[in-house]
Amino acid sequence: MANRLFSFLTNMNLLFKWIAFFIAFFGFFWSAQLFIAGNAYYSVKNNIEIWQLAPNKASIQKVNSALNRIGNALHYFPDNALYYQVQGQLFEWKAITVDRSKLDASSSQDRTEVNTYLREAAISYEKSLQLRPNWSGSWIGLASVKLKQGLLNKEFYNYLENAKRAGPQDAIVHKFIVEFGLEMFSARSIHYVKVKEQLKHHLNLGIQNPLSRDFVLKAIQKHNASGTVCRWLRDASYPVRKRIPNCITYD
Repeated sequence: MANRLFSFLTNMNLLFKWIAFFIAFFGFFWSAQLFIAGNAYYSVKNNIEIWQLAPNKASIQKVNSALNRIGNALHYFPDNALYYQVQGQLFEWKAITVDRSKLDASSSQDRTEVNTYLREAAISYEKSLQLRPNWSGSWIGLASVKLKQGLLNKEFYNYLENAKRAGPQDAIVHKFIVEFGLEMFSARSIHYVKVKEQLKHHLNLGIQNPLSRDFVLKAIQKHNASGTVCRWLRDASYPVRKRIPNCITYD
């Protein structure tokens, strides 16, 4: 009886050791995947931030390399909404770099290639939203694709509304609406009328938000709109108005 009990305890001890080994092994394997995917995401994110500041630094080769890295991250974590959003941004950058690299970007063949990458971007954003419907960045991504396609239609404005509902305080929402609104204002486009109130609102919020402030101020300068924005935001707080060039004087 004692021998059987001893044998049973020995076998159970061995079993527990094997269980602990497999748990440790799979934990290490999962951690390694997380590390690889995380590194890929942050390196791609850094690339995109650099290109946003200096678009000429983006190239087809660099974008393809980034797409491979985020694709590897998605291989390990195919249900990550953020990774799909970043993938969508990369396809947009590929469309931009392909368009810029063509000597005759107006040809139907070249435009087809550009539109192919924009459709790929939209697919990635849609996958992101399937996983996380309240992700403002992916709604903005879909609006961005429509803008690049020249389709400022009902869908475009629906995407903007969804983005505002999902993230009314998000920097990416402020940045997109400010850039789009100022562009339409400078072009005296009818679309400015559709977003003018949103533009004023997000100019105010965008300057308040440290994550969008520099972008918004640079957009104002780019469109030579300091005086106009100052008038639009005459009821804004002093900390906001003082950041607008020549808005507050001490004469």
